[in-house]
Amino acid sequence: MKKIFYLTLAAFTTALGACQKAELVPAVGTDTDLGSLTVKFATGPYRGEEAIRYIIPSTAKEKIIIPIPWYYPESSSNETDVYLKEMKLEAALVNNAMLSPALGIIDLTKENQFILTGADGTARPITISAVRTKSNKSALTFFSIEDLGVTGLIDQNAKTVSLITAEDLSNVDVEVSVSPHANVVEPLTHMNLNAPTSITVLAHDGVSKTVYQVQKMAPPKITYGFRSGSQALSFNLKLDDLGYSNGLKPSLAASGNFIAVSLGDGSAPKYYNRSTGKYVGIMTLGAAAGNGSIASDAKGNILLMDQAANGGTVKIYKSASMTAVPASYITWTNASGFPLGSKLSVNGDLNDKAVIIATCEGTSGAGSKSFVRWTVTGGVVGTAEVVEATGIPYWGSEVNIGKMSPRSNDANDGSFIGYYDGGNDNLYYLNKTGTMTLSLAAQTSGNAWGINNNLTDAKEFNNAKYLALYCPSHFPNWGINSELYLYDVSAMGNFSGNVNSTNALVFSANFAQLGSIVSASGDVLIAPTADGYKMQVFTIDFNTGNFACYEFDCIDK
Repeated sequence: MKKIFYLTLAAFTTALGACQKAELVPAVGTDTDLGSLTVKFATGPYRGEEAIRYIIPSTAKEKIIIPIPWYYPESSSNETDVYLKEMKLEAALVNNAMLSPALGIIDLTKENQFILTGADGTARPITISAVRTKSNKSALTFFSIEDLGVTGLIDQNAKTVSLITAEDLSNVDVEVSVSPHANVVEPLTHMNLNAPTSITVLAHDGVSKTVYQVQKMAPPKITYGFRSGSQALSFNLKLDDLGYSNGLKPSLAASGNFIAVSLGDGSAPKYYNRSTGKYVGIMTLGAAAGNGSIASDAKGNILLMDQAANGGTVKIYKSASMTAVPASYITWTNASGFPLGSKLSVNGDLNDKAVIIATCEGTSGAGSKSFVRWTVTGGVVGTAEVVEATGIPYWGSEVNIGKMSPRSNDANDGSFIGYYDGGNDNLYYLNKTGTMTLSLAAQTSGNAWGINNNLTDAKEFNNAKYLALYCPSHFPNWGINSELYLYDVSAMGNFSGNVNSTNALVFSANFAQLGSIVSASGDVLIAPTADGYKMQVFTIDFNTGNFACYEFDCIDK
């Protein structure tokens, strides 16, 4: 059985009152009676939020000084000095220990007097105060040469940055991300990176620092798939902060160092740094209408599809980058019987071998079980095939339509689709003819009625075939999180069980509500990097209100 990694973006903490029995057993090296002190904001916009949970060191006998972060949140410029006079203090004590007087809202700019009575009945005086403390974090979290489309592979253990490229790096400008409020000592313009170079990250405290060695190299890879333990959340951004207020037909495409977001409303997609989520610019639409879907293959080629009614003209454009003018790629009279354009996927390399699928949308008069497939051979697109699925229910339109994805670059390998079906939200595998042959049943959590299992994408990475399923929540405001699943579908023998419980599952994550609720619409995209060392899984969700990226690598460490 493959190892399954479960992550969640929602964290829960529990703190105990001053004179209550504690569930926390202090760790080795802490005070034997007082395990920790939790400081929460008592006023202002962060009221009730935890500023710090401070583990009491065994050396702190009579005087405890809590290091309060200089800024809160850590990545912001909101200074904490204005809150220190009114902070809520909670303690975790061993059983039968107590503090008096009882903790509550206190002024941490003063030395507050307490009596700590230990579990053995021994009492001793202590003082509790706080001091604002600048961060000692000095990590380099992103390294990129944007002009060349080169992203450095950062090894935090070895403190190295590997540049996988044959380009001349004798005079390049570098973009980096570092720990909040840290900075890089060396100039980042006109660098010569053809030879090994040091990059020093200095923490906000002005003392702590980390030195990274940057060099051209190709680290060894594991032989198959992503490396266990490499999964990490690269970013999770609030759509409100990015200026998105609506999105019934969002879609994603990746190329080079960038990830594009299309709303399908006729506006040009915006694109962002694919490792940090930093806004970069607006994608070139050319003749494309911008009212349909975008998608990308495993090599960074982008497709842009216009919306087409039944009997209308299907137009799909192709581009090699975010700024290149898309060229006409497919023109076809829509003979599917349904509208097309809102759901598009591609697997393979459009310049060599690939499969493209556009999912037919249901209408007010009829549900759909059809899709249109194009096969690319030697970089040449074949004729359109209209396929009607069998053995599965009908789907509808807008958020009720599923996004079908080909399993590989070969149409013989079939395809995957899921969609909302009143809580019976199976994930289906169809063979080449569209016949359902395998499926995963809905989540065992009992929340399937409130989750939209309708977004898929599949790509190959490091000799493994992966399928992503993204399930926007209909009710994130009720605590039902959106869900992301990643499956290994290299062989289909493990494709059985439930969406959240199958031997094919290799990764899972939850997304809690982050921004405004619009609709249970979104997209998911698997995007291997050009150097073949990383695989990123992007999600966008207009009900949880977030845009996120998980990153995996195949470096042999």
